[in-house]
Amino acid sequence: MKKPSGYTLIRRHLRRYPHALRQHLLQELNRLVTYEPVIGIMGKTGVGKSSLCNALFRSQVCAVNAVEACTRQPQRVRLRFGSHLLTLVDLPGVGESVTRDGEYRELYRDLMPQLDMVLWVLKADDRAYAVEEQFYQDVLAQHSGQLPPVLWVLNQVDKTEPAEQWRWLSAQPSALQAERIAQKQQTVARQLSIAETDILPVSVRGRYRLSRLVEAMITRLPKQARSPLVPHLQNGYRTEAVISTASSSFGDAVVEVIDKVIDLAPLPQVARSALHAVTHTVARAALSLWGFFFG
Repeated sequence: MKKPSGYTLIRRHLRRYPHALRQHLLQELNRLVTYEPVIGIMGKTGVGKSSLCNALFRSQVCAVNAVEACTRQPQRVRLRFGSHLLTLVDLPGVGESVTRDGEYRELYRDLMPQLDMVLWVLKADDRAYAVEEQFYQDVLAQHSGQLPPVLWVLNQVDKTEPAEQWRWLSAQPSALQAERIAQKQQTVARQLSIAETDILPVSVRGRYRLSRLVEAMITRLPKQARSPLVPHLQNGYRTEAVISTASSSFGDAVVEVIDKVIDLAPLPQVARSALHAVTHTVARAALSLWGFFFG
């Protein structure tokens, strides 16, 4: 016997709703399920953007080649896993030249509202971040509209001196390296005038704290983008904490969608109140199917 689809099960819980309202709700639910997160990846050439994305996501992300790096348009990479899509927008150009940076500033200002999140990748062994500081102040700090959340990824921390002390078997820095990584976090936070908790030290090669980066991404992404990101993650990063955050956010988003659709429907107040009363029943049904939609 064929198992009913998730949408079939949801329809059963929507039988009390008028037909037109039921169809509208199903369309909105489908938008939540098929939402395509858009994540901007910023950073200089050589900071490890491609290797970081390949470590996090199931689909392979090719490095942007030298010819593409000369273009003045951001490079979009669309990843597909099953029925779910994810777009990564590579934002090169920081520090190439004064002229090019000026052109990119305008481009990025226009692009920011389209992004669900920005991962700004820094190299841990860089000595200064004056270029990033100037770019951040010009592009993000001065932005008048709503900005996407920004996570600063301090990459390649295994190269922190003394690099030969990195503990490869346990995927941990030595005590001295850990102290210097913490000092680097404090320095970057102070220089960029950002919260120290927004700076996440990681190492792809050293297999260090990538799971914490994923947890921060799931926590900081907009609600509608959290669950659709999960299918793209490598198995090791789809932890209980990540799934719990994503699924509960999905339940919240379903409640918001249902309430909004009911409030906008041309219904008598009595009918509207009756439908609001069963909102959480429908949301619980949708939440119980999270694994069907995103597992």
